[in-house]
Amino acid sequence: MKACLPQLPQRLLLLGAAALAASALETADLVDLCGQTWQGDGLLLRSHAASRRFYFVAPDTDCGLWMRAAAPGDRIRFQFRFFLVYSLAPGPPAPNASSPEPADPCAPGSYLQFYEGPPGAPRALGAPLCGLTIPAPVASSGPFLGLRLLTRGRQPRVDFVGEVTSFRLGSCGAYFRCRTGRCIPWSLVCDRWGVDNCGDGSDQASWPPADCRGPSLVPSQARATDGHTSQPLTPSPALRSAGPLQMAAERSPLAGRALEEGDTAAPPGGATES
Repeated sequence: MKACLPQLPQRLLLLGAAALAASALETADLVDLCGQTWQGDGLLLRSHAASRRFYFVAPDTDCGLWMRAAAPGDRIRFQFRFFLVYSLAPGPPAPNASSPEPADPCAPGSYLQFYEGPPGAPRALGAPLCGLTIPAPVASSGPFLGLRLLTRGRQPRVDFVGEVTSFRLGSCGAYFRCRTGRCIPWSLVCDRWGVDNCGDGSDQASWPPADCRGPSLVPSQARATDGHTSQPLTPSPALRSAGPLQMAAERSPLAGRALEEGDTAAPPGGATES
């Protein structure tokens, strides 16, 4: 499969056709949600089920996911906690590399790309992301944030974990107010995974207003579910990855450990939080 940056928006044009909805923080794997739209309060998103134990190494994977905020007026924030995306043996340069389109800092290796919505008219948000350095958090300006994984070359190496948070600015209303001024659903406060959805730790603090007293304590179950009704998960059979979604037995180094001998990473790109 040939891929180049000018084709990226077209790859995501149809991804709004299916919707996955949830009311609280869940866990999911990107390669299981290709071609779908997830909607909910929060999501702990891994690259694949064996994240932090094995690399995802399937070549020619083209997998896109739209994330939609939980409520009207909300936006989506994505923060990586672990990040490793590159190729040991990059593929050949794209045939139209001399075109005036923006340069691809990850060429010709594997990468992730964020998009602004809506799904019918996606716009690339920041540069492609690759390498070993954890990128800065990314925030959408509207209710949709798209994420696309493309593996290129003969030996892709992909392993990442990120946190998806539906949030709003201004008046919090029934939402929890973070020290940063962002407002998040109460269902994400004191969640059982200890995820820092605020970005400043205030939603996991052991003092008020969060007042977390244990790993799975939610301060108010009533507030956690107020106004957010779960919907059935509805994958779209018409939307699928362009490549095989399989995982080979390649060990993935834990954060802070050296890569396998001979591993080299492409230079990281970045999209920053707005």
